This record gives sequence, structure tokens and C-alpha cells, in this order.
Amino acid sequence: MILKESSISKLLIVDDKAENIVILLQMLDSLNIEFFVALNGKDALKHSISHDFDLILLDVIMPDIDGYDVCTKIKNNPQTKDVPLIFISSLSGVEDKIKGFSCGVDDYITKPFLQAELVARVKLHLQKSMLIKSLKQLLRRSYHELYNPLAIINTSIELQNIKHGNSRYVDAITVASKTLRLVYDDLYYSLSSREQHEKILSIDLVKFLQERINYFYHLTNNKNIRIDFEYLTKSKIHMREADLQRIVDNTLSNAIKHAKEGTIIYIEVKNSDESVHFKCQNSGTTINNPHMIFENGYRENFEQIGMGIGLEIVASICHIYEIKAEVTSKEGITSFKYVIPKILA
Repeated sequence: MILKESSISKLLIVDDKAENIVILLQMLDSLNIEFFVALNGKDALKHSISHDFDLILLDVIMPDIDGYDVCTKIKNNPQTKDVPLIFISSLSGVEDKIKGFSCGVDDYITKPFLQAELVARVKLHLQKSMLIKSLKQLLRRSYHELYNPLAIINTSIELQNIKHGNSRYVDAITVASKTLRLVYDDLYYSLSSREQHEKILSIDLVKFLQERINYFYHLTNNKNIRIDFEYLTKSKIHMREADLQRIVDNTLSNAIKHAKEGTIIYIEVKNSDESVHFKCQNSGTTINNPHMIFENGYRENFEQIGMGIGLEIVASICHIYEIKAEVTSKEGITSFKYVIPKILA
């Protein structure tokens, strides 16, 4: 069901001074809101994870963790990054506001402020929050409508190949179907809660990569690309399988998509005492700003599909597992490197 405007919104107020919280509650009393309160940054972070808030009002100056750090942590958490956040502070300098917006805050209100201004801005951001939630619900409902036709297409292709053999036309359909499936998987992952993803497992990265390389056979074959996979020993890592698959699939699909026809993609797995190193290198287009590849919304070329939501997902997963990700690109040679801790902290 799509969210209705009459739905009760959840709002978190964070301030170390109780009298300030009372004033905000009185000013917003006329709105249809369920209020939550945190008296410090540490409790604010706990509440932000345990509740699905529609808006957070946050003081900047607090004794334990200041508002800037709280905002940064909330916006860097995939579970809470879309929650609108408003700073309410006595700091009115331009530098203070710039610092706030650089941390990801959605709005900044300086004290003293008028009740009408506060109510108007709160209403605006609540509408934004409810719209995002409604769109997510709509997309979730659409997944089954998308997945079922894709499953039928893939099954039909397999039966066609068994009965009549391969053909370049069927291979082209297979490539298109797998590409759509990758987009589907990224969207499904990004809109699913962390609780919906499976538990952390001990995974053999080498075996996992071999299976995913086989999955991409039609995409590599379509461009006459060979994958050279180098490894010495099995490499165990501890991750959710869905998280690892998003890293691997997005890295491989981008490497294939942007590689020149007839070239070789090199994949390498190495072990150290505390981590596993996964590298994927292709020969193709030089990335002009490799240091920006994992930033939200960045695209190297807006006319070409790819390097969008998929790599944003990869960046968020790397943040969760403290994986060090590095991209280098020079003279057409591009490498994606991941240093994955063997044991989670």
C-alpha cells in the first residue's frame, strides 16, 4: 500500500538541553507527529538505527558527539542516509553552515527562529520523506512484475539452446536479459532493509568469483573478451552473500562493459595475514576522475549507462565492512582494488 498523507510521521529531536526540546515540542504540537527525544549524540545514533524516522532535528553543539559528527554518521549509514536532517543551532556563521551542508545536512535553521518558519520547513521535509518512502514502496511492488518476465525469458532461452542450439540472436537476448537482471538486483538490494539480507557467512572468495565469472560468460563472449583469473590459495572472508555479490557483480559488469573488444580482463586474489586482496583490471576507456567513482550520483559519462547506482551500492558496502577500495586509471588501463578484512571487527 502506498503511504497516505494522513500517516503519522516519526520525528527525532536531539538536544542536550531539555528546555530547548520542550520549546520545539510546543512549536510543533499542532502537527500530526510522533515525537522521540535524545539528549546526546550517542543516543541519537542508537535511535536513528532502531526507528524508521521521517525527520531528525539536531542541535550542533553537544558535549559527547557534536551535531556534525552525528550528521556524518547518519548520512554515511545506508540504513539512515535518506532521512532528512535539519540543524537547529545558535551558530549562524557562513562557515558553520557550509560545514553543516558538507556533512550532508538537508537544512539549517539558526536561533532564534519563528514558529511559522520552523513549522513550514518541518512540513516541507516531512513531505519529502514521505514521497521517498512511497516511491520505494512502489518500486518494491513492481519487483515481482519485473522478476517474473525475466525468469521466463531466461528459462525459455535455456530450453531454446537445448533444443535448437546456440545462435547469435539468442546470445544477444541472453546478454540483454542478464544486463537487466543486474539492474534489477541493484535496485532490489538498495531498497531492501539490512534485516532482509541474509546472515554473515564464511565465503570462499575464489570459488565465489569462479561462479560469478561463469555467470558473465555471455557478456564476455559477446565482446570476445577473455578473463584471466589468478590466485594461489582459497581465501575465506566473512560477509553477507548478497553484499559480496553486489561488489563482485558490479565490478565485473563494469569491467566488461567498458573494456575494448578482444581484450583480457585480469582478476587477482591474494592473501595477507589479516585481509584478502581482490583486484579487477581491464583495458578500455580511461576514467578521468577515478577518485570520484564511488561518490553518490557521480557518472563518468552521462550518455552511457553504468557506473551509477551499482557503484554507490559498492561504496556503501565497503563502508559497512571497512573494506578499502581504490580505483586507478591511466592510458586505458583501469584497476579496481578491494582490501577485505578476513574477520569483522
